[in-house]
Amino acid sequence: MLVLNGYKGNYHNMSKGYIVIAQNNDTVDYLEQAYALALNLKLTQTIVSNLTVCVDTNTKKLIKTKHKKVFDSIVDIPWQDDAADAEWKINNKWKYYYMSPYDETVILDTDMIFPTDVSHWWDIMSQRDVWATTKVRTYRGEVATSDYYREWFTANDLPNVYTAFFYFKKSDLASELFLMIEIIFQHWQRMYFKYMPKGKPDWLSGDVAFALAMQILGIEHLCTRENIDTVPTFTHMKSMIQNIPHSNISDQWSQSLPTYYKSFDSFKIGSFQQTYPFHYVEKDWMSKQKIKQMEEAIGK
Repeated sequence: MLVLNGYKGNYHNMSKGYIVIAQNNDTVDYLEQAYALALNLKLTQTIVSNLTVCVDTNTKKLIKTKHKKVFDSIVDIPWQDDAADAEWKINNKWKYYYMSPYDETVILDTDMIFPTDVSHWWDIMSQRDVWATTKVRTYRGEVATSDYYREWFTANDLPNVYTAFFYFKKSDLASELFLMIEIIFQHWQRMYFKYMPKGKPDWLSGDVAFALAMQILGIEHLCTRENIDTVPTFTHMKSMIQNIPHSNISDQWSQSLPTYYKSFDSFKIGSFQQTYPFHYVEKDWMSKQKIKQMEEAIGK
């Protein structure tokens, strides 16, 4: 396990890996989610299982030996903590380019696990300098078609970017993109007002900021592949994009859809076996029992 302080330089060449930000707030233990994700990657990914975890000062104090055993690197969020006063801690996402120790990086959210090995995706994604997920899956494996949570994307013709699985390579294109993302994060209200005339959220959204940066730079065609929906992608468990009538599902999907969980690499939602990276969204879904099972499987 490599501990990296700040952002300076190329730490060492681990070549490829995943990265998350874990900043605990008063209600959610994102560090524990990152721990579960790290265990899961070690158990399911045969080629690329590295996970770098980026933390603030307070969350860093909570790191234990068990975390250090499975986190491949721990990075201090550089400069200042832009999310210090935020409950929803996304404000440091523009720093991913500078925090990653890898030549090729996939950004994830902490509340995800992988039921299958997607190591072969890296060979496909590496054909580009940036490759954003634009099509996500329902629990039934279909491409989600609803823009229930994304009316601003549709109205402003933004690329349908999801940052919960976002590939980038250390490159001129990615560097330019993240510089624009930084500008948008630092001045998001002004940028939304200027570049989203047909409707905008009244909060900072990472997905919106990344998509808007691509649109402003005119590089959507270099960062997305609308004709490919199988790589990269993930199952997104937000309730209202499951391609079923909204009256048939609760705002909390787990209240309407049962989980049949055998193990970290074998579980069903309803009657559907999960195969794509699984973004469970509801923080309580990742239980202590699931984590304990993975600990035992990895031999901790």
